[in-house]
Amino acid sequence: MVKMARMSGMFSLRDLPKYEAIRQRVSRYPDVHPAAVETFLVLLRVASDVLVGLETHLGRREISQGRFNVLMVLNREPSVGLAPSDLAVRCGVTRATMTGLLNGLERDGLITRQPDAQDRRMTTCCLTPKGTAYLDTILPEFYGRIDQLMGQLTEEEKLLLEKLLWKVNEGITALTRT
Repeated sequence: MVKMARMSGMFSLRDLPKYEAIRQRVSRYPDVHPAAVETFLVLLRVASDVLVGLETHLGRREISQGRFNVLMVLNREPSVGLAPSDLAVRCGVTRATMTGLLNGLERDGLITRQPDAQDRRMTTCCLTPKGTAYLDTILPEFYGRIDQLMGQLTEEEKLLLEKLLWKVNEGITALTRT
């Protein structure tokens, strides 16, 4: 149905330095905070492993993460539909990338692009019945796998992890600002 482009892990370092090894860098780099560096490296390692696992799982269902994301966003309100530019923003990709994703999904019969009622230059993307049926076949197992992945944590730990990850996300400008 859909070909998946294999993406390598974002963070390929497998042998993470331990706290003591990082602490030894303080003499060379006085601003090093070993616990922060160690936690950051573990976060990168786990995030990368989760993404590779997700790609592997989706690849077995012959769908890329990009296409899956588009279908999932459209599945939130299947009767409404979204403009391609809105989908691009919600999926975190460029408009050009979204055009390619939509072309493939439309070719596979999973979505349709319909002219906007008010402005015929605009289009609205919607799931087709085939797209909805496809999600209905893969999502039960997908959600089951997510439950298994997160099943190592108690409900309280899940809430705490979510809170902590959002807190880390608040500081993301430390890496992105010029």
